[in-house]
Amino acid sequence: MDNQHSCYEYISIDEKKEVVEKLKADLKELEQEINQNKDSFSKFVCEILYSTRDKWLLEIEELENEIKANS
Repeated sequence: MDNQHSCYEYISIDEKKEVVEKLKADLKELEQEINQNKDSFSKFVCEILYSTRDKWLLEIEELENEIKANS
C-alpha cells in the first residue's frame, strides 16, 4: 500500500483469509446491487459505487498477495 500502514498489517494470515472471504461476499452483493439498480442511481452514486468496488478489488488483491507471500 505505498508506504501506508495497512489496517490489516497486524492480523494473522488466517484472519486475512477470513477478511478476503468477507470482502468477496460483500463485493458480490455490491456488484449485484449495481447491476440490478444502476439505472435508478444518479451518475454520482454510480461513481461512488464503482469506486468502492475498485477499492475492494485492490484490497482483495493486496491481501491475497500477502497471504501467498507468507504461506
